Order: sequence, then C-alpha cells, then structure tokens
Amino acid sequence: MAMTLLEWPASPGFPEPLWYWVEDWHRLLLWATDQAVSDVTLQANQPVVVERHGRLFPVTRRRLAPAEVYHLTQVIYGDNAPSQLAGGQDIDCSYEIPRGRADLARYRVNMTAVRAGRERGVEITVRTIATTPPPLATLDLPPALRAGLVFEQGLVLITGPTGSGKTTLLAAIIRHLLEDPHAHRKILTYEAPIEYVYDFVPRVHASIAQHEIGVHLPSFAAGVRNSLRRKPMVILVGEARDAETITAVVDAAMTGHLVYTTSHTNSVPETLRRLVSAFPADGRDGRLADLLEALQTIVTQRLVRTTDGRRAAVREYLRFTPDLKDAILAQPPARVVAATRHLVREHGRPLTADLDALREAGRIDEREYRLFRGLGTQADAISLPLPAGPDAPEPGEADGPG
Repeated sequence: MAMTLLEWPASPGFPEPLWYWVEDWHRLLLWATDQAVSDVTLQANQPVVVERHGRLFPVTRRRLAPAEVYHLTQVIYGDNAPSQLAGGQDIDCSYEIPRGRADLARYRVNMTAVRAGRERGVEITVRTIATTPPPLATLDLPPALRAGLVFEQGLVLITGPTGSGKTTLLAAIIRHLLEDPHAHRKILTYEAPIEYVYDFVPRVHASIAQHEIGVHLPSFAAGVRNSLRRKPMVILVGEARDAETITAVVDAAMTGHLVYTTSHTNSVPETLRRLVSAFPADGRDGRLADLLEALQTIVTQRLVRTTDGRRAAVREYLRFTPDLKDAILAQPPARVVAATRHLVREHGRPLTADLDALREAGRIDEREYRLFRGLGTQADAISLPLPAGPDAPEPGEADGPG
C-alpha cells in the first residue's frame, strides 16, 4: 500500500551519529533538502526535529548534548558564536554546502540561547532554501494579482507571518524581472540573510546585486540610502519594521523606484495600521498620506495544510488605485482600517475567498478552515457604503492607524 505524506517515515536512512561532526551535519542537511523538509531544529537536551509540509517529526532517538550544539554553532558561524550567544545576542546567517560545480544546498539559520535544564543551551533553527527561486508562473497567482505586482515605480508590500512564503513570492517576482527580455532593470536587494540566489537565472537586459544586512551593510535603512547612490530601477528590502526603514522605502518609491518589501501582518488593513503606527502619534496622518501615495499593492499570504498532506497558499490583496487612495484619505483616522476592509471586499480579494474555494474543492478540512477563517478580511462581512464625513465608526472597528 502506498505511503501517505502523513505517514512519512521520519528517518534519515543513515546511522544516527554519537556526536554531530561536520560530515554528519552536512549529511543531515542534505537529506532534509532532498526530502522536502522545510525546517530542522536542533536544541540542547532534545532530539532533532524536522518540519515537513507543516508537520513536525523527531528524527533521532538520542537527545543532543549542550556541548554538541555549541560545537555546531562554531561550525556554522565561527569560533565567536558561543560567546556572542552567551552575551544575549542571537545569530542570523546563511549556510551553504557545495553539491557539485553548479549546485549549492543553501540554508537560513537562526541560533538563540535557551534554557537547557540546569545548563545554558542553544537552539539552532535551519530553514532549507531552494538555490534558485521558482518561476512566477508556477505559484498559481490569479491574473488580477499578477498584474498588480510589477510597475515602473511605487511600493509593493508582501505580508504574512514567518514561514508563509513571502520570501519565495518576492524571489519569484525578481526572477521574473530578470528573465524578462524587455525589463532593462538594475535590481539591488538588501536581505537578512540572503536566501534565494540568482546565479543560474538567465538574464538579457537586467542585472542584480544582492547584499546581506550585517555583512555588507549595517541596516535595511542604510541599504536603501546606499541604493539611491547607484541608480537602481528596482530595490528589494527584506523587511520594513521600524520608522527609519519605512521612511526610506516610501521615499525611494516616491522618487521613481519600484520597491518591494515585507511586513509581518495578517491582512491588508492591518498592514496600513502597523506601518503608520511605527511613527509618533502627532505625525501619523502625514505618514499615512505618504504611504498611500507610494503604495501600489499589498498582498497578504498564509500557508494552510491541505488534505493530501501538503500546503497551499491563501492570499488577500488590494491594488491601490488613485480613486481608492482618495477614498481612504477622505476618512477620519478612526475609520481608515474599516474603510480599507470595505475596499478589500469590494475591489480586491479577501483572504477568506481563497479559504472558501479550497473548502469547496475538498482540499482543506473543517478544522483547518475554522483555524484560518477568522484571519484576514472577511469575504461575507456586510459591506456598508463609505461615509463621506466623520461619521462614527462601525461597532468594533474604531481602529484607525493611531
């Protein structure tokens, strides 16, 4: 009888080492890459755990010794890793294993000090990264969304929690720009760390330079400032979470550049509120106006477990046309988020629309549907007309950008 994904045998297929030396470490990571494992977690006094299609599997019987995990931090990052972790700093970096002359296995790594019984321990979280991003055409994007991802200038935001596929979607967009023979775009990316690389992506009239924050430049904001001295057409900023970076990406988008960035938010309206809330209260109205002037599209993405044991993307998005921007700016601050919810329902696509479609197709079960049903903008909410003046907010929606 065929083995299902839910019954996947979580065994690396080679003897479990008594201690993870470099060779054992590489063997484990390469196995994870070949088995479509998304994450490998090593923690002091715990077995090795992997995540595959959103499900966790222990893959060793033996619990790792704290000294063993500290040894691996040095293998990954260098001899100063233990002292940096002991000083209360976590470490983000990338890791590569050559697999031939034209192939690399690549990984994103976070290392953080943790409690390990009576000792100080470390948790190492390793995310497998495909060397080359997928073609945009393979991501099953609706035509309306694909048309709202590439412009001559402006700001495109891809949002969602960690592990929702934001980086993959952004990398596929960059690959599309590189492969387009008519693009003629100089692309600069600022990432922490660099995940996908474009070494094997053919390009005719486009160029790309990738930079790792903390290695090549000190911050995302410094990266944007650096980019403006190099005449790029496209700028990718790994994340816009603080006022300095948000200001930098908005200014770049308003001065003739196409800027892509991400935010850890769960819906289009929440993204507006989160970005504006990074600024002092007395300046938020002006920041909202600048943000809307720069904005082209916000996409929110989540990954849900499907009945075949895999995962599928559900998305919410809104293309910010001039008329929609004016409609939002006409609202009092307490109505901005509610007004944006209305516009997502009427002119974009709410997250629940994709969830409903997956359920109707039998691709997700009721438990998964209920788990995600309350997130994002609700497709079946009552759509009320946008008030022209400072009307009282709808019940429960007095949640403007401040």
